[in-house]
Amino acid sequence: MSKIQTKEKQQLSSLKNNEILNKCLKKITLNQRLNSDEITYILSAAIIFFRYYNHDKRYKGYFNIGYYIILKYSIIHKDYKPLYDISLQIGFYPISNYILSKEYLIESFINERIINKMIYEKYKKENYIETIEQSNRSLEIFENIKEHDSAYIAPTSYGKSSIIKDVIIKNSFHKIGIIVPTKSLLIQTYNDIRKLNLNYKLILHDEMYNNEERFIGILTQERANRLINKMGLSFDILFIDEAHNLLKSDARNLLLSRFIMLNHKYNNNQRVLYLSPLVSDSSQLKIKNTSEGKIYESTINHNMKAFDVYYLDKRGKLKKYNKFTDDYYNLKMDFEFAEYIINKSNNKNFIYNYRPKFVERIAHKIYSSIDDFDESEELNKIAKVISDEINGDLDLINLVKKGVLYLHGKLPNILKEYLENAFKEIKEFRYLVANSVILEGVNFPIDNLYITSTFGLSSKDLNNLIGRVNRLNYVFSHSLKRLLSKVHFVDSDDFTDSRSNMVNKIKLLREHIFIDENKNPLLENYDVENLKLNKQEKEKKKIKDLLIIESTNFLLNVNPENFEERITHYFIENSIDDFYKEIDKVIQSIIKNINNLPRGSNLLDIIYKIFIENNEPNITDYEVERLKNSQARKYYQNYIDTFQLLGLKEKIISTVKYFETKASSSSDSLLFIGSSFGEEINTSKKYNNPEYLNKVYINLKNKSRQELSNISLIKIKLEEDFVSFKLKKLITFLYDFQIIDVNAYYRAIYGSDDREIIDLTRIGLNPNVIRILKNNNQIKNISFDDNGNLTSNDEFIKFFNVQPELLKFEINKYISLA
Repeated sequence: MSKIQTKEKQQLSSLKNNEILNKCLKKITLNQRLNSDEITYILSAAIIFFRYYNHDKRYKGYFNIGYYIILKYSIIHKDYKPLYDISLQIGFYPISNYILSKEYLIESFINERIINKMIYEKYKKENYIETIEQSNRSLEIFENIKEHDSAYIAPTSYGKSSIIKDVIIKNSFHKIGIIVPTKSLLIQTYNDIRKLNLNYKLILHDEMYNNEERFIGILTQERANRLINKMGLSFDILFIDEAHNLLKSDARNLLLSRFIMLNHKYNNNQRVLYLSPLVSDSSQLKIKNTSEGKIYESTINHNMKAFDVYYLDKRGKLKKYNKFTDDYYNLKMDFEFAEYIINKSNNKNFIYNYRPKFVERIAHKIYSSIDDFDESEELNKIAKVISDEINGDLDLINLVKKGVLYLHGKLPNILKEYLENAFKEIKEFRYLVANSVILEGVNFPIDNLYITSTFGLSSKDLNNLIGRVNRLNYVFSHSLKRLLSKVHFVDSDDFTDSRSNMVNKIKLLREHIFIDENKNPLLENYDVENLKLNKQEKEKKKIKDLLIIESTNFLLNVNPENFEERITHYFIENSIDDFYKEIDKVIQSIIKNINNLPRGSNLLDIIYKIFIENNEPNITDYEVERLKNSQARKYYQNYIDTFQLLGLKEKIISTVKYFETKASSSSDSLLFIGSSFGEEINTSKKYNNPEYLNKVYINLKNKSRQELSNISLIKIKLEEDFVSFKLKKLITFLYDFQIIDVNAYYRAIYGSDDREIIDLTRIGLNPNVIRILKNNNQIKNISFDDNGNLTSNDEFIKFFNVQPELLKFEINKYISLA
């Protein structure tokens, strides 16, 4: 923590020593009306806080308390003149415009009307008004991006999508890359860009590229990396979404770092625009050897939104927290966990917990505590879709009928995306229980936040989570009251990790200067000495860092001249080296395995013979290691041949049938399910990887039909991720090194060697959807336009209108209905 922030927190805490000020602060924090003397006093204090901030802008806390006072006063007293005046002065023009448009105030003088009209015309942007900071930062980016790398650092809902659109429209970049961390963001961004009708081909997959001169690639880092490696192209500009992820040192963000380095190698005039709500110093994002000079930072320093904090402790005692003075005010109320959430609920309530297992349990607890609810035709329709089109035994069906949803990263993508959309569109959905899946850019209408676990949350994470509440477009389409988000910390022994102290985490809300923890050795300003590690941990990190740097240097600087170097290069490019230790020995062994490969093996046996055999001691990835077992290989061969082509409903039926067979076994009823839902340790000697000593198994014996159905969703997602992110890397290696032919590759990756079907799969359509379209002779009624977008004719629309809801949802994501 900086000396400035420490001093500021001490000064703000000392405000409680001023009896009159402390009394006024307490009253507005508790939403109590003030008398006339108190109003004069507290508004005068707010002006003094603003002046103090203007004198030294490092003391941002004084701006925040001044704004909080005026915002709270105006909402409590319905007197909007102070809020109007301060909004004009500090450039919060959306607020001043809203106050006038709702006639909370009337301009008193003709010059006021002229000034307000000028502000409206200058800062109007599409269907919203920009703040002065938004407008100025946008102009900075448009100017700087022509010559320099830039960063746009802004709170959630401050126009990131608009910045991307404007930079594309106002510049002449030909090859554009928008790099997003998740498939959910991929689809969301694709649909945003598609609506612009720009004269670019849109690419969602590396194999959709056909030597176009003008294209926009909306890609994950894996797909972007394959594109430039296979096709030898480079991007003119890269938009790096959720750029704070670069500070991590996990495999995906090392891959992202290397991708940016490779693109620079092929095009040293590349431009990069980093986008994030969570970076304090954008120089920390600078990747080694990618550009000279600094990253030009455009930061939104002030947030129009503020928040009130409530804390329900483990005894059920409720308090309200004043983050400025670090005071708790007792509210003298007793609540049980779910009772509190329901009692304090609003229209759209988000309940956060970090563990998927707890996410589901909390949803059930809320469901069980809702006694009175009105039947909803819309909710019943969603419940029927889940029952008829996915599975009739899922617990989600009953939850949905009461307006309760849970979401986490262990749900199959199509179900998760369908439920996300339903929560957005249907007002009767009131409770969303979720984990960090919501942190990665998905836009929800949320007006109330409950934090039921603070484990692993930094001050940055907390602020990002709070930023998801009352996004600005929802605020200005409803009420200024939404500028004040309600944040509830709900403590409980049942759903809180014992390693986390919620009170200590609440104190982090006092911080507004965040320290970037840079863990990525490929970033220019990385220093292992700055990490919070003990001596032994630092030594391990240094060894690991050295391997990462050496691998990266080999990737960037060595032009492979022999078979061994080609394989090494490929392994690093595609992060296959992460599956192993002592990679030099592994590659020597793999070369021998390739040379000794017997003919006539099926795909999974080929993978075993090349990547697993003779390498078992060096395999560090326990999921890959499972392929040493013949039963596992048989399972994944069937997955590749058949299972991946099924719809979700068929997958659940097949999986539950497999579970029932396994549950009846006297010796093999344990199922690998991963750490999120694991209940037991497998002590079998054949599972010798240390990971198996953790609770990553579940015993299927004595599980009900509903439990098996719910577990099937998790298992399906687990296997989807393993096949997509690991197994298919190995399959692609086999194709790229001509060990399998193109038809075997297409069947394994896309489920078909029909090029028409493959092209549709590449744009994102599910193989099961394509199968349905083909069986109904509908492929002829869709086509790609000049920019690579899928369009349809009138015959297709007739077919579409009579289809089941889930199929309609999947089609709508990718095909424009004429």
